[in-house]
Amino acid sequence: MKKLTLITAIIAICLLWMPAAQAHPLGNFTINHYAGVQIAPDGIGVDYVLDMAEIPAFQEIHQLDANHNRKAEPVETVQYPQQKCQEVQSNLKLLINQQPAAFSLVNSAVEFPLGVGGLSTLRLSCNFQQSMELNSADQLVFEDNFYPQRLGWREITVTANHIPVQGDFTSFSISDRLRNYPNNLLSSPLDQRRISLKLNPSVASSEQTPSIKLSKNIDNALTGRSNDVFTSLITQENHNFLTILIALAIAFFWGGLHALSPGHGKTVVGAYLVGSRSQPQHALFLGLIVTITHTAGIFALGLVTLGTSQFILTEQLYPWLSIVSGVLVTVIGVNLLINRWQNHHHHHHDHIDNHHHDHVHHDHSHDDVSSLKWSSILALGISGGLLPCPSALVVLLSAIALGRIGFGLALVSAFSLGLAAVLTGIGLMLVYAKERFEHLPLEIPKVKMLPTASALFITLIGLGITTQALLAQPWN
Repeated sequence: MKKLTLITAIIAICLLWMPAAQAHPLGNFTINHYAGVQIAPDGIGVDYVLDMAEIPAFQEIHQLDANHNRKAEPVETVQYPQQKCQEVQSNLKLLINQQPAAFSLVNSAVEFPLGVGGLSTLRLSCNFQQSMELNSADQLVFEDNFYPQRLGWREITVTANHIPVQGDFTSFSISDRLRNYPNNLLSSPLDQRRISLKLNPSVASSEQTPSIKLSKNIDNALTGRSNDVFTSLITQENHNFLTILIALAIAFFWGGLHALSPGHGKTVVGAYLVGSRSQPQHALFLGLIVTITHTAGIFALGLVTLGTSQFILTEQLYPWLSIVSGVLVTVIGVNLLINRWQNHHHHHHDHIDNHHHDHVHHDHSHDDVSSLKWSSILALGISGGLLPCPSALVVLLSAIALGRIGFGLALVSAFSLGLAAVLTGIGLMLVYAKERFEHLPLEIPKVKMLPTASALFITLIGLGITTQALLAQPWN
């Protein structure tokens, strides 16, 4: 047994030290905007680019897809750029001296660069023109209100030809028109939606230095678009028994790594199992529930993504899922706290009243605890598997797009199993360690307080998750 513990410990250390690949839930969901406003004495032009990451692009292609092969073919996309640019146009606002001015669409084009997991991304470019003598004008406001709710990079630049312009702007696109995003800004993408300028300022006052607006509420909204090991599995070509087996093993391993990344109920699971009289079957049941929840969650999200031609705002769903899982954890914690507090007192009285009846009472309270335990573990497992990993969702959508649904489901299930295996492993190690600890010949009163302390800890974590999710909501 000692050997086994040692091996487990070594494996755990290796896993913990491995650099976990960070794919943010929102990376593959973003829709990114660039508007280059060009000002000349005889009018205004806008060079507009829309860059959709894999999942919104998947949904757009899904709408165009006449022959249902999940690919955007030239025949199907003939009308698309023009229609989409007109949609963009209706969401742009231009005010010249407080008067709305209308754009006309000059040209439009679309391309579908390859993204993660064999899915396409989408890049739409539109050129708008507004012809009007600007000599007498003195104020100009431009606003981009397209997809206001969606996460992503929003950038506006201004260039002026032969006309003096003053305002808070930059003429240089730091993302090279959404072709490469600067790494240092990925955690707080640009969020420029409106720009106002003074034209022909009477006093040529000193040039203002442009400030760059960043959106605060989203961490790493644009990361996680790189191909990770897991998403590239779905695109592998030659399928025989061995390659499929290896792919499933990698998916399993990746799921395990994912379980070690922050935010996967590990701490809660640990706190719960340390504070309760857990047997190995409890830890296994927990693993099973996490697997089922995580797999079901990904399938449900996949179906939602497919079934809604309009976006269900997947990234708006994420914070809600976090809130739900936070509330679940809090409820478990409070429940345990009340129960264990009562038990604690209950035992206290026994000791005082009659020493020799102690074990009789003890059994009676144990029944309550075990029924509470199964329901807590169920809730705990659900909260642990509730937040589906975005790369797993990408794999599922790729599987649908490539027509390899069976393989995709197998990969996602292996991933979830890996996730659950690590959580269960941590659980089993803790249960085992705790048993050894309790068998030590030490009379520590603190051990008696352990269950209550762990319940309190779980409650606090639950509250933490909930507050964090509420603060991250897009409406802030």
